[in-house]
Amino acid sequence: MKRLYMTVYRYREGLGEDDLRKLTKKFLEIGTTPGVVAHYERLDGKGGFTVEELPEDAEKSYEVTLRYAPWLEFDVFPITTMEDAFPVIQRVYG
Repeated sequence: MKRLYMTVYRYREGLGEDDLRKLTKKFLEIGTTPGVVAHYERLDGKGGFTVEELPEDAEKSYEVTLRYAPWLEFDVFPITTMEDAFPVIQRVYG
């Protein structure tokens, strides 16, 4: 089963244009973590989602998270593909 994580991020309350400019500059500087396989932005402008494969050592991912913490709040969920999950679901409930 693939080891994937979905990160849901939200822009912190009260951010102004200057804050968002700083965030944009930071994103241009550091981007996303090396294991990101998909990155989506919400069309309501309130945040986004990433899906990443974490290596055994998650140090770089943690560092990137800390660098964005002044602007973003995060929730991280372990996930897998339906192709990987379905055989287990079928074994348990099928």
